[in-house]
Amino acid sequence: MPSPIPDRERAVYIVGAGLPSAFNLPNTPSLLQEVATFAGTAAGRWISQDAGLVDQLKEAYKFFYPDARYEGFQPDVVDFFSTLRTYLDIGVGLAGTGFQHAPEMYRNLRRAVAHLLITRLRAVDETRFASHQYLSEMIQPGHIIVTSNWDLLVEHFCRLNGIPMRLGSINRKMSTSHVTLLKLHGSIDWGQVSARPSGRPTSDYAALRELQFGSPYTLALPKKADELLRVRDVPLGFAWQQIKARLREPYIVTMATGKSDDLGPLLDVWKDAYSAISRAAHLHIVGYSMPPDDVEVRTLLRTGIQRGTSPPRVWVQNPAPDVHVRVRTYLTRAARVGGIAVCTRPGNDACSLSGVSR
Repeated sequence: MPSPIPDRERAVYIVGAGLPSAFNLPNTPSLLQEVATFAGTAAGRWISQDAGLVDQLKEAYKFFYPDARYEGFQPDVVDFFSTLRTYLDIGVGLAGTGFQHAPEMYRNLRRAVAHLLITRLRAVDETRFASHQYLSEMIQPGHIIVTSNWDLLVEHFCRLNGIPMRLGSINRKMSTSHVTLLKLHGSIDWGQVSARPSGRPTSDYAALRELQFGSPYTLALPKKADELLRVRDVPLGFAWQQIKARLREPYIVTMATGKSDDLGPLLDVWKDAYSAISRAAHLHIVGYSMPPDDVEVRTLLRTGIQRGTSPPRVWVQNPAPDVHVRVRTYLTRAARVGGIAVCTRPGNDACSLSGVSR
């Protein structure tokens, strides 16, 4: 028998890079340049000196793009990751390519992104952040947040405010007593079991679905090499040191076309997201631009809102008119404009999301 169609009774938020960028975290178009800039700081010096990542990126640009011989060339981020992932899948080891360090570069690039995101989030004033009006409306027990982001913004807000949170469902059931956070592309503090350095105790890790900032009960860790676990809760001030010591590389699916192969370990998260969208009475699309090449998320959203006979009310909380057009083209003609992103001082944490409609 087919599974019963759930009632639409939940508030579900689809969160993209526009939300963390309001707190000066990098967005997709600026990510590679932000990593290079961070490598020139004292905190990120290892990126250029120990890992040699900046020089490797420049070499990769020249390998993939003829115009990279010109000073200041910067590739489109999605195109670069798509090209790099394709090369890793089919090109590594082919004789004579002259570009053999791509796997190491890709691993170090993901570690650099993790360090950058943590550093930027640490710079946000905790008092303002913990009382942020829009985050307080969104991050409430019973609400479900589905995100394509890798950062720890939601987790940090929950920790500061003592809000219990779970990274998934229990048997596809999502309690109203805690926040459910579903990270479609992984997280900077997640890794595959095979990414655990030898000798690290199991107490350093937790199952994704273990409740955080609430019940002290633990869940058994996964055992298969390709399954995912997370670094057990640590304060943000020590997050990079802990992640660096406990994971050889974080499991983050980079922005690339045709990334379905990388999503295998995240299949349960995606099933939870479909279940969540199927339960949405109000679906808020926050800071997500609905890019045409993100066919996986677009398909997930379109499928979820069509389940059953009663569609959700869809709000687009993004100031860009082209985003509204794409949502109405790819998702639903009934979408309404909800919130407008406002940053009073760019580059500062005094940013907010206002004008949110219910």
